[in-house]
Amino acid sequence: MNNHGMKQLKTLKLFITLTVIFLTLYSCSKDQQYMSNAEIIGYDSKMCPCCGGIEITIDNVQNPNGNAYFLIGNLPSGFIGDNPKFPIAVKIDWEVDAAHCFGNYINITRIARR
Repeated sequence: MNNHGMKQLKTLKLFITLTVIFLTLYSCSKDQQYMSNAEIIGYDSKMCPCCGGIEITIDNVQNPNGNAYFLIGNLPSGFIGDNPKFPIAVKIDWEVDAAHCFGNYINITRIARR
């Protein structure tokens, strides 16, 4: 291999190394952002067809039905514990469960305490 070929090979190796380093650093985000901040405010113990569950308020999001809160059917096991102290500040990824009680329920896809 001549001198010109060696330079091209070194340049290619450098390019590949820098690309791998860049992609590794870019893809390793330590703190991915959540959609919303929220507060778990308590249990809904009413007995009606669209009642029951855990009450949550979401910052800057109004329930389309005029309620002061949304309902969550369930959370990860042990998330709030046996004797929780409300309110619990959380950050969440979520979506409205349009098929369940006219949008009063949401599905939490990711949750963490703040």
